[in-house]
Amino acid sequence: MLKNLERIDELFRENMKIIQSDETFSFSVDALLLANFVSTTKRTTEIVDLCAGNGIVPLLLSHKTNAKITGVEVQERLVDMANRSIAMNDKSEQIDMVELDINDIKSEFKHSVADIVSVNPPYFKNNQPVHQNTHHQIARTEILINLESIVKAAKYLIKNKGKFYMVHRAERIGEVIEHMHRHGFRVSRMQFVYSTKTSKNALFVLVEAIFNSDAFVKVEPSFYIYNHDRTYTEEMLEVYYG
Repeated sequence: MLKNLERIDELFRENMKIIQSDETFSFSVDALLLANFVSTTKRTTEIVDLCAGNGIVPLLLSHKTNAKITGVEVQERLVDMANRSIAMNDKSEQIDMVELDINDIKSEFKHSVADIVSVNPPYFKNNQPVHQNTHHQIARTEILINLESIVKAAKYLIKNKGKFYMVHRAERIGEVIEHMHRHGFRVSRMQFVYSTKTSKNALFVLVEAIFNSDAFVKVEPSFYIYNHDRTYTEEMLEVYYG
C-alpha cells in the first residue's frame, strides 16, 4: 500500500486514513476547514472536487454524504496516492479520481453535472517567489491554472442553482468575489478564519456561492484555529476529532 517515503496519517473524526508524503504535498488545515464548510443535503448526488491533491477533501466529504464524488488532480503521483487511500478506506464505489489539467475540463466531463463543486486552489500568483519543490509549486502557485480559470471550470460543471465552495487566502477575497460574480455565481455565505482572536488579519476565507442566484451574503462568525497558548480552540478540535 505504501511506496518509498510515504506514511499513513489519521483522519480522526471520520475514522479514516490517508497516504501522504513530504516529498509531494500534505494537506493542511485549510482542506479540513473547506470540507467542514461544505453543506450537503439528501438531494446532493454529484460532487466534483478540483485541485484534489491526495484526495483529502473527497475523503472527508464522503463521511458526510452518500453522493458520488470525483476528484480532479493534475499531478500523477498525487492521483496515485489518492487512489490507494480511497481503496484503503473502502470508498472506491463512491470516489473516483481523474488525472486532468483543469484547463481541459471539457474533455472529460459533461456540462452541468455537479450539484456541488469544491476547490482548494493554488493561493499565490505565478510572479510570487517560491522556495519549494515542484509538487508544492503546482499545488500552491498559479503555475498551471489561475483563479479565473478555476471559476470558469466550476461554471462549466455546476448545475443551475448548484453550490461552489472555495477556500482561499483572505487577502484575495476581492478577486474571488469579482471572478465568481463575473461568471454567474452569487456569493451566499462567507467565513473568515483567523489564527487567534488577537490576530490582526484573517488567514483564510471560506466562500459558498450559488450559480444563477440572487442570494444575499450570510457572513458567518469568525473561526479561530488557536487559543492564546497555541492549543487548538474547541471549534478546531471539533473539526479534527468531532
